[in-house]
Amino acid sequence: MNLMEKILTPKPFGCPNCGKELPLEDVNVAQDMALCRACGYTGPFLGASSVPKMTDEEMARPPKRVKLERGFGDALTITCRPKRTALLFLVPFTLFWSGISMTVIYIVPLVTGQFEWKAGLFGLPFLAGTVVLVTIILNLLMGKMTVTLTKGRVQVGTHLLGWKRIRELECGPGTTVTLEKSGYRVNDVPQPEIVVASGGQKLKFGAVALSAEAKTYVAAVLRRAAGGG
Repeated sequence: MNLMEKILTPKPFGCPNCGKELPLEDVNVAQDMALCRACGYTGPFLGASSVPKMTDEEMARPPKRVKLERGFGDALTITCRPKRTALLFLVPFTLFWSGISMTVIYIVPLVTGQFEWKAGLFGLPFLAGTVVLVTIILNLLMGKMTVTLTKGRVQVGTHLLGWKRIRELECGPGTTVTLEKSGYRVNDVPQPEIVVASGGQKLKFGAVALSAEAKTYVAAVLRRAAGGG
């Protein structure tokens, strides 16, 4: 086969879940949908990335700020803590931006007894922005995400200062794990998220909270434990 034939020959499509080649009749390019008869995956393939297989040695070496623990029985818990590099920008910015706005609009008028409701209403967007910034900083400092795998179930927990939110999905035969593009963007680039699908239900997470290395690791562990890979 010459170079021109190689260029013109259509490349085979691969399943995002198991990596096996997909026949053309099982691929709908226009709707970005594919069916893998090998593992049962049904979903997007152009906007999805294959999850790599993981060996025991790789599983025992999680990336930074990620911890894998084994519990009773076959339970596995992955604890992921966010990177803190953003604090170098967020802390000085919050101290400057929020410090000035909160002092001028609220603190000084309240202390001097000259507070006006109109000025207070005007400052509500600054107050809301301060709450968001402080929440992000606290999450970077003390927040974490946990992914727990037990027999037939995956639980994803978001934890911050004693508050937690738990989401779960029952996993059965045909459970698939993929990395797909999310609606969250950085520099106008869609960021991947982990998608666990089983029985027509999907559990999506990690687009914002997890680093690229953590997403790949967590997805690979899930694929091995819950998806049979």
